[in-house]
Amino acid sequence: MQQNTTTTPVLATHDLGKRFGALWAVRGIQLTLQSGSITGLLGPNGAGKTTLIRLCAGLLRPDAGHVSVAGVAAPLTGELTVMHMLRLQGVLYGLHGAHLRAACARAVDEFCLGEFQHRRISVLSTGMRQRAAIASAMLHQPELLLLDEPTVGLDPDVRRHIWDCLRAVAQRGVAILFTTHYLEEAARLCQLVHLIVRGTVVMSIAPADMDGSAERFEREYLRIVQQETGA
Repeated sequence: MQQNTTTTPVLATHDLGKRFGALWAVRGIQLTLQSGSITGLLGPNGAGKTTLIRLCAGLLRPDAGHVSVAGVAAPLTGELTVMHMLRLQGVLYGLHGAHLRAACARAVDEFCLGEFQHRRISVLSTGMRQRAAIASAMLHQPELLLLDEPTVGLDPDVRRHIWDCLRAVAQRGVAILFTTHYLEEAARLCQLVHLIVRGTVVMSIAPADMDGSAERFEREYLRIVQQETGA
């Protein structure tokens, strides 16, 4: 799939909602992502971030509104080696022959998977599995990358490597939407952060407007959460 060169959003949601029984986990969500953007979803546990990501990926059917999305990431198969997984994903994406080999080689090099390419996914560390997952999702050069807490549980140096990978991906024109619990991550990576509380976007913050200050961003985040939850 060629990257989007028009002004049409890579991802757009309109009044998106998902209900579990009587509880609306997500409601009234309006998102627009353009090529090359990095957008974060921040909020306390149970806010609806993962549900929103699953809706955007087509893994859940919305109970209200709709999603317009240009691409969906595929799951990993633990018993495959990294290279077998990349080749399988490439074939599913319609790549063959020299194009497939070149795409796999590029993914291995870009995400530093060389010494791990013949190891099974199931035996890799969490950080390496995350790298392999992102490499797999990027194999066919999509317009959109959806990630649910991609750096959770990772060591600081591994987390920063993932950040560098995501910045490089965005510089190629890919729109990224991801959830995170790390305020520093949201402040450093995102052009725009949507704060979700009780399934609703209560505020959108541009970290750059705070002069890149993670501390100021954190204070504003905590103020809004306390205001919205009464905590």
